[in-house]
Parts: sequence; C-alpha cells; structure tokens
Amino acid sequence: MLQALLIVIILWIVWTVGMYFWTSFNLKQNATVLESAAFEKQSHGGQIIDLRDGADFKAEHVLGSRNIPATMLLQNASAIRKDKPVFFVDSNNQVAARVVSKLKKQGYTDMYVLKGGFAKYEGKKK
Repeated sequence: MLQALLIVIILWIVWTVGMYFWTSFNLKQNATVLESAAFEKQSHGGQIIDLRDGADFKAEHVLGSRNIPATMLLQNASAIRKDKPVFFVDSNNQVAARVVSKLKKQGYTDMYVLKGGFAKYEGKKK
C-alpha cells in the first residue's frame, strides 16, 4: 500500500514538473513572454485580452483589457485582430500556452503573454 502511494506521489510530481516545462517551452515557441513592466509598457496600442473567467475579470483586471475567456476564444478567434499585437493575461500561463499555440496555427504572429499570469502584474489595474 505504501509503495502504491509513493508511486502515485512520484507520478504526480513528474506530471506537474513536466507540465511546467511544456508550458514554458510552448509559450517561448509561439509568443513573447514579458515581465510585468515590459508588458505594461509594450501593450499600449495593442489588444489586451484577459483569458480568465468573467468573475475574476470583474474583481480586478489590467486597465484597458477585454475579457474573452479562453474557451470562447478557442472557439472563435475572430474576436481579435491579426493586424495588431495581442497581449494575453491569464492565471498561470497554462491557458495562454494553449491559446497562443492554436492562434499561431491560424496565422497570428505578434503575440505576447504576461509572465506568471495576473498575480504577477504590477501595472495599472481596474
């Protein structure tokens, strides 16, 4: 019994670490990951898309951002323009990794992601 529990714990750790590295790799392949200060500075004039759910967005969000939950955006990417830079905010970069991967396949090229998600953002909020 103890061995089974130990195996489950080890598998969970391997899975968690693997997902972290996959997310980091996927983001770097499909978008530019920006620290908070660079994100705030470079996002002026671009489309800031908050991928979190509506309740989190309403509680607090990056000033000037639009809320398009990832599930909606993955179903209909036409809500954002290809000719303007797109800046994504999510909770932990895992959602953004999936979104930028799909959008890259649809021809989006100028994409940026806030490193560490909304919790790491130190710029202007509403």
